Amino acid sequence: MATSWPKKRRLIGSKLQRLDGPVKATGKAKYSYDINRPGMLHAVLLRCPHAHAKIKSLDSGEAEKMPGVKAIHAIKKIGDELYWAGEEILGLAADTEEHALDAVRAVKIEYDVLPHIVKEEDALKEDGKTVSPFGGKRNNVLAAKDAADDAFEKGRTDAAVTVEGSYGVPVVCHQCLESHGLVAEWGEDGGLTVWASTQAVWGTADELAREFSGKYKIDLPASKVKCITHYMGGGFGSKFGPDIQGIVAAELARAAKAPVKLMLDRASEIVAGGNRPSAYGKVKIGATKDGKLTSYEVDCYGTPGVGVTDTVTFNALPYVYPIPYKRKHVRIRTNAAMQRAMRAPNHPQNCTLTEFILDDLAAKLGMDPLQLRLKNLPQNNPEKVKTAPHSLDALKNTIYQREIEIAAALAKWKEKWHPPGKTDGVVKHGIGMALHTWGGQASPQRNECTVTIHADGSVVARTSTQDLGTGQRTVTALITAEILGLEPGQITLQFGESTFGASTGSGGSTTIPSQAPATLRAATAARDDLLAKIAPRLHSEPKELIVERGKIRNTAQNKTWDWKAACAELAKQEATGAGFWTYDESTKPDNKDVSSSGVGGVQIAEVLVDTETGVVRCTRIVAVQDCGMVVNRLTCESQVAGGVIMGLNYALFEERIMDRATGRMVNPDMEFYKLGGIEDMPQIVVHLHDMPERGVIGVGEPPVISTHAAIGNAIFNAIGARVSHTPFTPERVLAALAAKGGAK
Repeated sequence: MATSWPKKRRLIGSKLQRLDGPVKATGKAKYSYDINRPGMLHAVLLRCPHAHAKIKSLDSGEAEKMPGVKAIHAIKKIGDELYWAGEEILGLAADTEEHALDAVRAVKIEYDVLPHIVKEEDALKEDGKTVSPFGGKRNNVLAAKDAADDAFEKGRTDAAVTVEGSYGVPVVCHQCLESHGLVAEWGEDGGLTVWASTQAVWGTADELAREFSGKYKIDLPASKVKCITHYMGGGFGSKFGPDIQGIVAAELARAAKAPVKLMLDRASEIVAGGNRPSAYGKVKIGATKDGKLTSYEVDCYGTPGVGVTDTVTFNALPYVYPIPYKRKHVRIRTNAAMQRAMRAPNHPQNCTLTEFILDDLAAKLGMDPLQLRLKNLPQNNPEKVKTAPHSLDALKNTIYQREIEIAAALAKWKEKWHPPGKTDGVVKHGIGMALHTWGGQASPQRNECTVTIHADGSVVARTSTQDLGTGQRTVTALITAEILGLEPGQITLQFGESTFGASTGSGGSTTIPSQAPATLRAATAARDDLLAKIAPRLHSEPKELIVERGKIRNTAQNKTWDWKAACAELAKQEATGAGFWTYDESTKPDNKDVSSSGVGGVQIAEVLVDTETGVVRCTRIVAVQDCGMVVNRLTCESQVAGGVIMGLNYALFEERIMDRATGRMVNPDMEFYKLGGIEDMPQIVVHLHDMPERGVIGVGEPPVISTHAAIGNAIFNAIGARVSHTPFTPERVLAALAAKGGAK
């Protein structure tokens, strides 16, 4: 079925207050933490206190006899090896949280404590082989990945000017305000229902079905597992399934024959709830005297914890700019929790390793860094201009040129930029910029939506997809209302239950480019079904009827009916429409430019740096962001602002600190794991580079990528010294000033 967006748009692209705002503001919205089922038990996990150990003995006998204890589920057994401080050993459910905590402390366990490594630099000095076997090997330092462009050697030779620098970002933690976890309840029919804090409602149900199908002789088809996530408090890439705590909650609920709530406490959330991996690198860049980049060389490393994934997007270094390259990346496995996807995985790291050295090069050339970037932007692909004129490859140069122009005007760059360090006074002003990119296409898996029109004129839009707080509810209502000539508040939403059809997890900024077209199709099909069913009763042909705002009109007779009066002609019937969308659907010629992929963004930050205390205050950030066709301008702007806030925290506050001796995280709380408060926030100016001809593209992730790099470059502009590692703490600022020779 051919799909296209309406040419005339009444609601799409407008600013609409999110429909769930009132219930969230008044506390009526129920999150997983708010779910309390009759007879519900409370569960906690026993975690390993050592970064590397083997279980010598394990006795839960006394814990089982403690008051209120109803069930214990073993995750590990005697002889098992544990590889990070916080790894789960067993789960325990009791009638109250207090009883559960008392009981878990009564578990008797002895460990053989083994050597560990939690610092990247320690592993580089000597590989202690302290982590789990991977490919039959326990290496902390995995073999380096190398690649080089054919033009690199010539580019290095052609360079008239070279600059070298070391830059890096540490491991940061997800710190979701609503922690990971769920409530699990088995029904009398043998089915399982969970109320989960997840960004993958359908996927969580599917994973639980696969986990328990056939286990304990349970017949558990996917149809008998239901995941409910009406509201959830943040995931950012860390909540794509039930996780071990969700599976343990279901196990405990089965054993105790009672509902069980298992939500992580704050320390567990920070330690075990997911983290973004580190990246540190030595970078060398070459250019001609007029600023044309000729070569880029990077030797970088980082840790994904006990995992094995890259900590940079290896094939996207250098970032954004097409420079002949040579790159090397080493993954360092440490005795710490495994990394998880975190809003634009690995792109902030790539941005650091590219954008910082561009400003350092501009300073050496005596050049405005904005002009340096303009000179080295990627070009529009001539072939794509012919075959796919609305694709990112066909528009890269056009998009970035225009976004830089807009950002510079909004930031008053020409008036405010100055050579690095050339400001008077103790408190110095600086301005800096950085670029980013992202995909944001539809998911390859199926996303579904159903729209039903009833005889009383009411409309229901149903989808299993989740709203992480991004405004997906409002988008679904807005699109449905656009097609049916109604107002978004007139649409009843049935949202966030796995039985409402297939949907994918909210990752990769794929939700809106997957769900918006599915909703468009469903609403269009429901409209057509309505017109076909009521046409005979209105003495009309279906092709003569069109939907207008609040009414149905016969174009041949120029006769109109109020929406409710027209729907009443359905009598005992209802009109329905179903829609689905996938990436493959988006590539079909009949569906051209409904959803697309690839965006560009530019951010400019301003800072004030106190050279006596080292304190950095970010005062203003301009964020210019492409996301194709804007559906709801207000929630889209909010997404961009939220990304900026997250990026500012990367820049100034966030860092996981590990203790070398014990192997534990020393700041697993909200007192010492620093996050910015309201007084730390700058003025945020958001400009949406609206390109409706490109169709819908996701915007959740790209705005977070370049903020910290823009702030870092602004600090460099202010003080004339590079603070090379985030977060830009007073200590690091003062150290950079001292290395430079003071605040001159």
